[in-house]
Amino acid sequence: MKTISAVINARLESSRVPGKLVRPFGGTTLLEIALGKLNRADFFERRYLGVAEHELKRLAVPFENIEILNRDVAAVRKGVNPPEVTFAHYLKVPSEYIFVFNPCLPFITVDTLERAVEYFQATSFPSYTSGVPTRDWIFDDEGRALTNSDPRNVTTNVGKVFYKAAHAFHIVNKSFFEKHGYFWNFNPHDPHVIIIPEEETIDVDSEIEFAFAEFCYLRRHQCGDADGEIV
Repeated sequence: MKTISAVINARLESSRVPGKLVRPFGGTTLLEIALGKLNRADFFERRYLGVAEHELKRLAVPFENIEILNRDVAAVRKGVNPPEVTFAHYLKVPSEYIFVFNPCLPFITVDTLERAVEYFQATSFPSYTSGVPTRDWIFDDEGRALTNSDPRNVTTNVGKVFYKAAHAFHIVNKSFFEKHGYFWNFNPHDPHVIIIPEEETIDVDSEIEFAFAEFCYLRRHQCGDADGEIV
């Protein structure tokens, strides 16, 4: 068995949605929803919250299975920072692989996480990421069609299937990251895409997504799902 531990990364200085992880969200916060799920995910060797700010460290206190993984202040500065700085704390994790769990997707289930780890253990790809199948039309910055190029196809329900990253989680080889300062080479199957349910991929990266996700979360909670998950 390959050893794998999970890390939730969090910071207060979000560029697009300020304070999104700690803002009120359906009677809780995005970060607490994610910590609650990771707290139950006993199929990981160890489970961490990777943070620098004390306000975020305090949120982890009620979750007995979550350890604090301290980050440098430079790693949580506003904006996009170099990966070797942003993720330097991964080198402190005593596992071969890091399962990077994104707290901005409040509908991913613990069952989905467990299935992903089972798939990881049963296969041997260099790295992994989460994704969903799509037939979306994508063009490059010069207007060239990258996906659908069939002039007779004016739909998205036929044609070649592509795979869109969901950013719900990544699985990173720690030794590779230590050597190169990044996670993968973008060669075929590096990362390898693990398909997850599309209904679990609502990702909060904008104010409208925050409002929409909270609306869906409250509806599901009112329907008897205490975690706002699809069951």
